[in-house]
Formats: sequence, C-alpha cells, structure tokens
Amino acid sequence: MKQAYMDRTNISPKVYSAKRKSRLLDIAIKEFLRIGFSNCSIDHLSRVSGVSKSTIYRHYKNKNELLKAVTLEIASEHSQLVSAFVLSDADPVNCLRKFAEHIYQIETLPRHIEFLRLYISEAQNLPFLAQLVREFGSGNTLRNISAYFIRLINSGHMTHPDPDQAAITFYTLARGSFRPLFGNLGDDIEDRRRLHIDIDLFLKGCQLL
Repeated sequence: MKQAYMDRTNISPKVYSAKRKSRLLDIAIKEFLRIGFSNCSIDHLSRVSGVSKSTIYRHYKNKNELLKAVTLEIASEHSQLVSAFVLSDADPVNCLRKFAEHIYQIETLPRHIEFLRLYISEAQNLPFLAQLVREFGSGNTLRNISAYFIRLINSGHMTHPDPDQAAITFYTLARGSFRPLFGNLGDDIEDRRRLHIDIDLFLKGCQLL
C-alpha cells in the first residue's frame, strides 16, 4: 500500500499533531480489520499512514494501546448507532420488530462484522477487549434493552423472570444469531424473514404477542 503524507501548510503544530493521530487511528482500524491485529506491525502502520514510528509511540506506548483506541472507537460508534433508535412504550411489539431490523442493519455492516471477527480472535489473549466492549459497546446496548424490558414488565406488557437475560436473547436474535459472522448472508428478503421469525418467537415467549 502506498505511503501517504499530510500537508503541513498553514497548520499549527498542535492541529497537525491531532490530525496525524486521527489519521493513524483511521489507518489502524482499516489495517487491523483487513489483515488482523497479529499480522499488522507498527512498521506497517507507519508505512501506510505516513506517521513515523517515533510519533506513533509518542501517542501509544505499544500496539496493544493502539488496539484499545481502535476498540473504543468502534465500540462507541456501534453503541451510538444502535441507541439512535428510540424505544417506545406505546407499541412494544411494532417497536421491537423495527428495533431488531435496526440492529441487524448495523450488525451486517462489513466494518462491524470484521471487528467482531477481530474481537473473537484476540479477546482470549487480550482481556481488555471484553472490558471495553462491555463498557462502551454491546454492554451499553444490553443495558438499554434491559431497562426497556424492565419498563414493559412493570407496566404489565411483558412477562419474563430475568430482563437482563431477555436482553441478551433479543440482542442475539436481532444480530441474526451470528449468521453474518460466518458469511451466511443470502438474499436480503430471506434474511429478514428469518429475523422476524426469530423475533416473533421471542415476543410470543414473553407474552407480547
């Protein structure tokens, strides 16, 4: 991949440094997802980003710290995208069906599929990944879903003994039961048909239907 350089013309040192750090993070995300964390060296990132190794180490003391920044960026982005959907108490059945489609659309974005693969391959050796995802990514999503289910249970619209577990079940189904992870996406109409079958079974189990 061709090395890229940033134009320093009419840019203050502080702004230039911030832009280089931002560019480095963007490149690290692309390369970690493209070739994997283990195969992506600091030398490679330096060549691709045009940021010197000394500058990289000034911002991040090692590659693990850079992976933390990448994980935080993607996990936060994912959480923000999911939480953009407003969970309404007025019509929970219709709301949850639409919310499942919203989640599925986000989960099947190539960027998030590739990050999930990266997470699975590295989480066992790098436990900080799970902590960051729980705090800023899917964990935040699950907390929001659980809070919504608690409201529905308390109002008598839903029956379930464990709203936290219900949130995990719903979220897993809405993600396509991890079918996107294994490249099992087919016809969009068929995929959404399967999604609605799964979600309707969940709704019936919770006596929402």
